[in-house]
Amino acid sequence: MWKTQRRVFISFSVLIILAAIVSFVAIRLLDEWTDDIIEGKKVLTEVVVEKLAGAAQDALDSLNRQGYFATDSLPKNKIDQLDQRLKRITSAELSHLPGIEGGFYLPHLNEFYGYGFPTSPPPVPVFGPPPRSYKIIQNQVLQSISSDSLIVNVHRFDPAIFPLATKSITLKNGAKAGVWARIHIERELPSRKYTQVYQFVALLFAAGFIVLVIIVFRQRKNINLIKKGLKELQENSDYRFPGMGGVFSFVSTSINKLIDDLTETHKKNQYLEQELHQRDKMASLGNLIAGVAHEVKTPLAIIKTRIQMWQRSLKNGNTKGGEIISDDSMQLVIREIDRLTRLVKRLLVFSKPLTGTLKPLQINKLIQQTLELIIVETDSRITFTTHLDEHLPSYPCDANAMEQVFINLISNSIEAIQYEGTITLKTAWRGNEQVIRITVSDSGPGIPKEIEGKIFDPFFTTKTSGAGLGLSIAYEVIKAHGGKIYFLPSDSSGSVCVIDLPVEHGK
Repeated sequence: MWKTQRRVFISFSVLIILAAIVSFVAIRLLDEWTDDIIEGKKVLTEVVVEKLAGAAQDALDSLNRQGYFATDSLPKNKIDQLDQRLKRITSAELSHLPGIEGGFYLPHLNEFYGYGFPTSPPPVPVFGPPPRSYKIIQNQVLQSISSDSLIVNVHRFDPAIFPLATKSITLKNGAKAGVWARIHIERELPSRKYTQVYQFVALLFAAGFIVLVIIVFRQRKNINLIKKGLKELQENSDYRFPGMGGVFSFVSTSINKLIDDLTETHKKNQYLEQELHQRDKMASLGNLIAGVAHEVKTPLAIIKTRIQMWQRSLKNGNTKGGEIISDDSMQLVIREIDRLTRLVKRLLVFSKPLTGTLKPLQINKLIQQTLELIIVETDSRITFTTHLDEHLPSYPCDANAMEQVFINLISNSIEAIQYEGTITLKTAWRGNEQVIRITVSDSGPGIPKEIEGKIFDPFFTTKTSGAGLGLSIAYEVIKAHGGKIYFLPSDSSGSVCVIDLPVEHGK
């Protein structure tokens, strides 16, 4: 069936192409044929008008001598004599030329005379040019007389088409007359051939359309099955198309194979994603453990050393506890234990970044409160500026966790500024994205490009002191709120940290 349909489509396409080629060639040939006919008839009218002018020259000179051109009006008997004499000349010259008509125009009388159409079938017209042609012929004759020239033009008005030749005749005393000749050619033009070609082409298209309609109706059932199957696939990925005939057999089989391949690829990708996710978790866990071990090792070493010193003192017989365990020694151990406690508390953020309930909060107010706490403990070398958008909507969040984020970011900026500098906090409501944007920027040296991808890693720091958890905690808190935190590409003018909080998440 597929081969049959293919042959039908190919035959239909070839038929249409051939019809288009035949139409194009036929139209070109018919246009050339039309042009040849028009040019030939123009030459014929030109020759005829020249012969009429030559044949009438003596007769018009004779009539001029008899006073026919001396007045603007003539009595009826003289007009009849004038018309008959010129008509004999016209009939004699045109009698052997089928379809040619012609005559004379006397401008001083403003009238046509000597009209002849000897080859016209009875009844022969005797009253000069027909009314629809009268003004056309008159205007061209007057143009020839005024320019003393021969003019040949093709005139058209539905359905008439005729070449018209006009010429001026100058009499011996300088008087003027005009001669004209024309031939209707609309019946000789291949317009009927055009109609036949169009009918033929239309028939071909109609036949092709009928064939196409039959094919469409025959395949409607299969098309509906394909549509129904595609809809079923959207809801059930296990669905497969049943066997079909013809071209749709290839389509359904290809879709089934494609779905099978995609399903298999999806399963492989899921497995690879799980493997990569597990590796990432293990790598992150390894980094976290390494960082914890590094941070815990120092305070534990100090505590162990201090206890060993106490043990040695007791072993050497020094039983006076006040001398062994002094206030300074005890305070040192307590400080290191507090250090470990703070480290553990900060590490708990990674397992549970939000410790409180989410309550609607004004971000601008929280930023101002945080700044008030920090400014008190910051020396005068740092200048703080704020640009807070008054149109910010309230945002449900954990106030303590969010405050810790701002403290960490501002503290990082303070430590980055070595001498005098500025820290700027901005907020903006991006209504088209439904996002609250918070920006913390400073005038420090910026973030080196080689560490831009590591700044949110736990325990990564470029400082001589500190655990390297500040930005990591900020990242986890913002992520838990459904937001994003990132640094813009840095330059020598400082660093810019951006926080985007989606309001939809808060709702």
